[in-house]
Amino acid sequence: MLKKPTVRGEIRSTRRVDCIVPAIIQDKGASIACMVEDLSISGCRVRLGSFISLSRTFLFEFPRKDIKVLAELVWINGDEAGIRFLHAASGIDNPPAFKPETPDDAAG
Repeated sequence: MLKKPTVRGEIRSTRRVDCIVPAIIQDKGASIACMVEDLSISGCRVRLGSFISLSRTFLFEFPRKDIKVLAELVWINGDEAGIRFLHAASGIDNPPAFKPETPDDAAG
């Protein structure tokens, strides 16, 4: 099991914002509800309902915004987990988290 890192200060490349946002982890055919407690463009910290074993990578979804992104488990400690979004490293021009507007969307 990956443990939450213990450091004296935050060592992050992007600023995180405290929040309470519902999300869903799609892993091994299961939909796991969780609550995002801090969020940045590169990742987040979530609280799970209980201790759950997660795969190394999975689909992470913000259902209220219909946003889905490939994610990686960085650490897990009890019912909390650190998650890194893999959109920047995917090599995809338009990763699933970003939906460019189409002409049909603008007309509609």
